[in-house]
Amino acid sequence: MNTNPGLLGRKLGMTQIHDEAGQVVPVTAIEAGPCTVMQVKTKERDGYAAIQIGFEDVPARNVPDELVKKAQGKYARQQLLYGRATKPAIGHAFAAAESPPKRMLRELRLQDGQESEFEAGQELDLSMFEQGGYVDVAGTSKGRGFAGVIKRHGFALFLATHGTHEWRRHGGSIGCRKPMHVRKGQRMAGQYGNKRITVQNLEVAALMPEQNVVLVRGAIPGPNGGFVMIRKAIKKKKKD
Repeated sequence: MNTNPGLLGRKLGMTQIHDEAGQVVPVTAIEAGPCTVMQVKTKERDGYAAIQIGFEDVPARNVPDELVKKAQGKYARQQLLYGRATKPAIGHAFAAAESPPKRMLRELRLQDGQESEFEAGQELDLSMFEQGGYVDVAGTSKGRGFAGVIKRHGFALFLATHGTHEWRRHGGSIGCRKPMHVRKGQRMAGQYGNKRITVQNLEVAALMPEQNVVLVRGAIPGPNGGFVMIRKAIKKKKKD
């Protein structure tokens, strides 16, 4: 389990840059942070160490200034402006840092004692990453609906001649006389995509702190505009 700190972000798309040798490097641009620490969990109180971070404010409603001024207190103004969110979400964000509710909330497990480095309301940014380091990126892959075995598992087509009729895209036999049931894990047609996928050991090609953008070498799961989580790699360290 990855217990390194990280950020939430949004996949912007793929592009390419040139390295020091002039070679073209395919990279994925990720808008990472800034993220707000919404909650800190400790080993003594909650049984494990973790932080809850939020990314991207819920858009405020177009409320006349007169009504905002009449609201009694900061919490009442928050409820008036951010009525698109639920009251629990508004209250949770207000209690954490008097901030607007967030579109995306995730909990990151930490090592015991590491939670002391964070506090509610703290802003996290790209300063935790470094160029040349490695990160793990988790996202939700594109959903492709119900798919057959050829698209889902890469099965080959049957011959289109010699008696084959309406079976060219079928998967063939799914078992035998023993054990007289379909084995677990048998590759068959079914839901394809729309799953959480983590790509590990992606190199940080460049950091753009002014735009809150990080460029990682290679591809990451999900469509452009999809939410992702980027954390320091658990299996690899920066090159010497």
